[in-house]
Amino acid sequence: MEGYTIETNEMPIEEAKKLGAMALFGEKYGDTVRVVKMGDASIELCGGTHLNNTAKVGTFKIVSEASVAAGVRRVEAITGREVINAIRTANDSIQQAADTLKTTPAELLRRAGQVMQEIRTLGHEKDALRAKVAASQAVELFGMAKAEGNVKVVAAKVEIDEMDAMRDLADKVRDRGEDIVCVLASVVGDSKINFAAVCGKEAVKAGAHAGNILKQVAKIAGGGGGGRPDSATAGGKDPSKLEEAMAAVNGIVASMLK
Repeated sequence: MEGYTIETNEMPIEEAKKLGAMALFGEKYGDTVRVVKMGDASIELCGGTHLNNTAKVGTFKIVSEASVAAGVRRVEAITGREVINAIRTANDSIQQAADTLKTTPAELLRRAGQVMQEIRTLGHEKDALRAKVAASQAVELFGMAKAEGNVKVVAAKVEIDEMDAMRDLADKVRDRGEDIVCVLASVVGDSKINFAAVCGKEAVKAGAHAGNILKQVAKIAGGGGGGRPDSATAGGKDPSKLEEAMAAVNGIVASMLK
């Protein structure tokens, strides 16, 4: 925008060096070089073409910068009308974002901050509600436990898509009794089953092993998995076999007990 005149001259390389012309690292230069000078702002050795005045570049905006080789980086930019087009596109995006958030471009940042805070608050409320529901389910599931030898066994299908949430529910059931064995299953989509199993300390001492229980249960449903004696997860591929798999839990546990 300063409107520097661009001067291009060819001269001996030693004369160019005396002028302070900048040479690009690693380039090979002959005895005669092309020197491009832009006012007092830039003087360099360059074989490329240039405008005759810097103002003709118009607005200049860097759009990317990246490594292309060791010690070498590439900077890409747009100029003139392309910058204007980029600004228009950005302004359109800002306006669309403002419309979506029911605000103005000037208030967009403040409104975006409000929305993010609302999302965080809703997330905390969801977690708290899920914890209450899980606690209630845990009480209900624990009440369904059936004695198998000297342990209590719970085998139930639940409506939980996320494995972490189902594992958390199983843990809550286990927390209600150290002699508990809990196996939960959930159908996800059309052809996937998630299994989670836990065993309390006393149940493990009695011979129950969550990982080995699920190996057998999941196999019935066309899947596999396993884990530690006290906690395990597995997957199945045949929802039509889920009832059969869950019905086998008590017998599998009974065969493990000492």
